[in-house]
Amino acid sequence: GNHKVPEPATLLLLGLGLIGVGVMRRKS
Repeated sequence: GNHKVPEPATLLLLGLGLIGVGVMRRKS
């Protein structure tokens, strides 16, 4: 996509990534 508006899929992937990192750090 362009830099105008992030695609829902991109936002979803970024969100899941941040959540995943947080969970991994908490478990460790």
